[in-house]
Amino acid sequence: MSGLNSMENGVLGEARARAFLLERFWVLERSVDIHGADYLIQRRITDRNFMDRSPPKLGVVQVKYVQDGSTYLSIFKDYLCDADGHAYKEFFLLVFTGRESSSRSFLLSSDDFLKMATEKFKSGRAKFQLKASVVLDSSNHEILDYTRALDRIDHALKNADFLANRRFLGATSYVKISPDQIEHDLLLPLDNHYSDIGKAFFDEKKKLQRIVFDAEEILEAMQKMLRSTDPEEAFRIYEEDLSQHIGSGHGIVIDADFFNDEDFLSAVKNHRQRLDAIRDRGVEGNFFALLQKIGSEIPWRISDFEIAEGTRVRVTVTYDADTLSNARVTVKGDVGTDDAPRLVRSRPGRHEIVFAPYQCFSWEVRAGKTRAPDSPEEIEKAIRERIWQIRRPLQSEIERHLIGEELAISW
Repeated sequence: MSGLNSMENGVLGEARARAFLLERFWVLERSVDIHGADYLIQRRITDRNFMDRSPPKLGVVQVKYVQDGSTYLSIFKDYLCDADGHAYKEFFLLVFTGRESSSRSFLLSSDDFLKMATEKFKSGRAKFQLKASVVLDSSNHEILDYTRALDRIDHALKNADFLANRRFLGATSYVKISPDQIEHDLLLPLDNHYSDIGKAFFDEKKKLQRIVFDAEEILEAMQKMLRSTDPEEAFRIYEEDLSQHIGSGHGIVIDADFFNDEDFLSAVKNHRQRLDAIRDRGVEGNFFALLQKIGSEIPWRISDFEIAEGTRVRVTVTYDADTLSNARVTVKGDVGTDDAPRLVRSRPGRHEIVFAPYQCFSWEVRAGKTRAPDSPEEIEKAIRERIWQIRRPLQSEIERHLIGEELAISW
């Protein structure tokens, strides 16, 4: 009977995994178990195929179904990382448990598994083993937002393509850059007082890329001069291609204004410290689900009000103080024209803040240059475009009680 249950669990896990993956990826069939893969997945791109010189990378997804936390999850080491211990970024583990309304799903990268699991040896072969309760007893890896989980896999495959392409073009200095080339952790929606980290990183790379192009232009001109057999031609190349890069002291001058912003570096370090602290509490999934609920519900709740400059609303967020689950958001009118946002009360599991939603309208509206939104649809759209103004104070209070005043983002 236990064998039958095990078989049913395996079928159930594979069916859930396939349904989840098909939302975003092409799922490739397999006839044999290769490298621990239950599923091989490919991004849905139509301009490349496996006959290309640089074919698209495949993702490897292994599926486990566990009945409870006492089960051990085991994966062979060579499925997870290379001989030097570097995790395969394209490998993911899907863990399922429970049935019907009590079903839960979890997503772990190879990096996640390697950090938490213990290395064992069996018949001369290394494998990593992890008790399922380590995964099930926190929300760090729980799939509470399907889009965010699929984005994480998609992002890993994009970067895998980038790294493979970088190796393929290693003989040249050209590297095609895009905003996707950044660690996924740094894309998680943790507000900061600097800017969008992904955008800022890409902007710095673009500055550096322009310097690379200048350096290549200088080097190419020098090589042409060295290969020249005509002195007049060499002088002409110097004047046309090289002289603009020569400074007053006859040295080569390149503007090197990139990756020298200490505020950006501080924002990145703070982001990682806060994320690590949230993960240490075992509530990562519920934390971002709570922020998602705040960001998605408040705009349409505020749209029920007639918004004028003196309008005040009180936003109350409640949730389980230990797990950050069972979140509830309410918005009601408030009296007075005091400065806002204004903290009413804040404790673990409950935060009340008064806001002036008119401040979320555009500068043109606030300056009287254009009319204020008056329909519920227009108001909701305006609030949603600047929802950070409301989300950040609430996030600050949540973080303050969760990870401490020193790490929490300030208002």
